[in-house]
Amino acid sequence: MDVQQIDLAERGERTEHSYLLGYLRELTRGQEIAVLAHDDPRILMDALTLELRNGIYWDVVEAGPPAWRVRVRRREDVAASDLVDLLTRDHLRVDHLFASALHRCNAGDMAAALPCFRVYASCLRRHVEAENEIVVPVLSLPRSPRGDDPTSIMLREHDEIIEHTVMIEEMVDEGMDDAGMLAPFFAIISGQLAKHEWREENNLFPHWVRLLRHDPAIAAELFPRVQALVRAGDEAAASVGIE
Repeated sequence: MDVQQIDLAERGERTEHSYLLGYLRELTRGQEIAVLAHDDPRILMDALTLELRNGIYWDVVEAGPPAWRVRVRRREDVAASDLVDLLTRDHLRVDHLFASALHRCNAGDMAAALPCFRVYASCLRRHVEAENEIVVPVLSLPRSPRGDDPTSIMLREHDEIIEHTVMIEEMVDEGMDDAGMLAPFFAIISGQLAKHEWREENNLFPHWVRLLRHDPAIAAELFPRVQALVRAGDEAAASVGIE
């Protein structure tokens, strides 16, 4: 594996965040960055991971003081470490599938867009099933009568995204293949996905992380059930070039 060495003491006048972010943005699959930090880097690395939409995986291989050594890889190069990590990665896959369909639709190439869209719809349903039917019944959180709690918001937004996905499926099944007509509906889903996943990852997932850490037995029971659903979409996603 190609390993690049970064010493944060060499950042000059730049902040550690901006200095390291520039390198991490260029990190590709099969590469590794070894970071030498002279203060505890965990808060810094958590902030960078969030900014990079969980696209990296890091672990401390040597703890200080006086120095910490951190190994950073692309998340795709590392097996999912827990349930929330697995679901976050699946968000990215659903995003990539839909983005591929949207890009091809905007280019007017519906022959290429529709296979990506079909696989997106299949993976979306598996993801929603995993969260709605497997995780939510076990990881119980307080619910508000107003429906403004994180779980209720997630469930409602799942219904809305599925509804618009079905709308496009029905249009296509009825013979609609005009990119200009379908593009606005693709755009609606694109906006829905971005907002939904941000809210879920920032407002709901931290609660799930807390519950899972509190009860490792539940974490061990849920992980393989969700993983089985996610893996069911691997072959289909790979067929359109999404891993």
